[in-house]
Amino acid sequence: MVEQNVKLVKNFRYSLIAALCCLLAVPAAAKKKALVAGEGAHYVVTMKTSKGTVKFRLFNDTPNHRDNFVKLAEKGFYDNLLFHRVIRDFMIQAGDPESIEASQVKVYGNADAGYKLNAEIVPRYYHKRGAVAAAREGDDVNPARQSSSSQFYIVTGKVQNDSTLTAAQKKIAERAADPSGAQITAEREKVYRTAGGAPHLDGSYTIFGEVVSGMGTVLKISKLPTDLQDRPLGDDVYIKEVKVDLVKDRKGDK
Repeated sequence: MVEQNVKLVKNFRYSLIAALCCLLAVPAAAKKKALVAGEGAHYVVTMKTSKGTVKFRLFNDTPNHRDNFVKLAEKGFYDNLLFHRVIRDFMIQAGDPESIEASQVKVYGNADAGYKLNAEIVPRYYHKRGAVAAAREGDDVNPARQSSSSQFYIVTGKVQNDSTLTAAQKKIAERAADPSGAQITAEREKVYRTAGGAPHLDGSYTIFGEVVSGMGTVLKISKLPTDLQDRPLGDDVYIKEVKVDLVKDRKGDK
């Protein structure tokens, strides 16, 4: 009987020690919070193409476009899709799911994931070189400027001058959702005159990201010879795979 009581006391001690260890471990585990986009973290997309790799950041203040792109990328939607529209000194475009067929006679650019996204046009984003934006149908059939659910473009653009900036400002006044917010400020003008871009689109399309590395790959694609439908000639240029990582914001990140 005495031996049984001793065993019970020992078991109780071991259980108590184990419980205390668990309680002490909880605060340490609690310190490791999961990363959340928009709460100190953002998504970085790594897109491997047949011409090289491009990385771009997704903006947190266009959450619907951000989350939609992540959803499609994670299920492999973009894998093997063509860059079906390439215009030198302007942009490269991909995301038509039908382009996986890679037909040599079909013209691509009319299909998407089967739905539209409401515009998220944030005034502080503009079409500088490296901007990533959602493609969409024209204003005549799409006055609300809804975005394609899957097609996107990356801006290459060209260096602007007095006459092109004046023409762009006129386009902005005529077409932008918020012409005052899309004005070409002194800061933007400097970027457009040095790095280049496509200012005539400002305020009319949802910009939801920007290239952080691999712009050389984008430019390489943009300089390829194309046919009358702006599709690259010769070997198809396509997306091999897309990976999305959630990373912690650094000091100075917007």
